Amino acid sequence: MIKTEKEIYTISRACHITDLCFTEIQKSIKPGVTEKEISDIIETFIKKQHAEHSFPSIVAFGKNTSFVHHLKASSRRCRKQEIILLDFGANVDRYCSDMTRMVFVGKPKPEWIKAYQTVLSVQETIIKKITPLPFSGAAMDILAREKIEKAGFPPYPHGLGHNLGLEIHELPRLSRKKDAQITPGMVFTIEPGTYIKGDYGIRIEDTVVLKEDGLEILTKSPKKLTIL
Repeated sequence: MIKTEKEIYTISRACHITDLCFTEIQKSIKPGVTEKEISDIIETFIKKQHAEHSFPSIVAFGKNTSFVHHLKASSRRCRKQEIILLDFGANVDRYCSDMTRMVFVGKPKPEWIKAYQTVLSVQETIIKKITPLPFSGAAMDILAREKIEKAGFPPYPHGLGHNLGLEIHELPRLSRKKDAQITPGMVFTIEPGTYIKGDYGIRIEDTVVLKEDGLEILTKSPKKLTIL
């Protein structure tokens, strides 16, 4: 739950490798490449940084993004107009990182853009509302869901986030199902999303730490709408 400064530093190193990996893999995303090929590039890059995976990477193209956890990268090839979800993390000295980013190949559909901007706006709102004081994980989860629904999209079926450290999923979670106080020293994710069954999904996720003087985002990859 509560992490020492040394533990937070180690997690931040894992997050840095994750950021470097995101920059690297964008070079390979183009029409014709498969989910499996991108997944392999993630695995190879992280190992070259003398790190391990926090969990099996999620690489989803097109309608596969509509699955909350598309667990196995497939032979599906990237198309000329594509939506892509990348959820992965590095493990450094047994400590995990976790990040999800969306990228688009070709001109995104207007609905994709609206959904992306909605999820990003919700995440930014939650981040701004979090203070150094203990806060209710359930309250933040409910707020995020309400904002997504108000924008006309179905809210995510998972929690808003989870603590992490030696395990990729640790307690407490940011969930309306079981409230918990999130206090300084905790490292956790903020990952709102929306999923349209059989069509597409959007999730944006960062690893953050709540410190006595405020929230620090440890995964620093850009979140502007990225078209490759």
